[in-house]
Amino acid sequence: MEITFVPLKKDHLIFLLSVRNEESTRTQLKNDVIYSLDECHYWFDNFKPKWLVILNENNEEVGYFRIEGDLIGCDIHPNFRRKGYARNAYKKYLKDVDYAELDVFADNFAKKLYKELGFQETGEFEIIRGRKYLKMVYER
Repeated sequence: MEITFVPLKKDHLIFLLSVRNEESTRTQLKNDVIYSLDECHYWFDNFKPKWLVILNENNEEVGYFRIEGDLIGCDIHPNFRRKGYARNAYKKYLKDVDYAELDVFADNFAKKLYKELGFQETGEFEIIRGRKYLKMVYER
């Protein structure tokens, strides 16, 4: 399955929020706030994120890839989950970097994927909403 990354643009923000504000996405993020489109525009205009939108072979938006320095993450639209898009997005991104970090709740099934991709737990964690939130690193 081929995926393409395109830079996040303002016209992607409605899609981004449709994924980000979905309960099954939010509950796996450190910040589980629901954002409005106005708040998202403010964030985009003021923080100039270097995020990427993930397109499938039909040029459909299936998710996005978060990049904040070495800290990365990937969120996939519920209609496209469990089809390999996140795995392919991580593989595509990681082939060009020597180091990356991510955070994940210990009970998130995606943790298994991260280990398969070569991420290792650092031993650092926080307790967020009563759940263990782990730091993992990838080093080539």
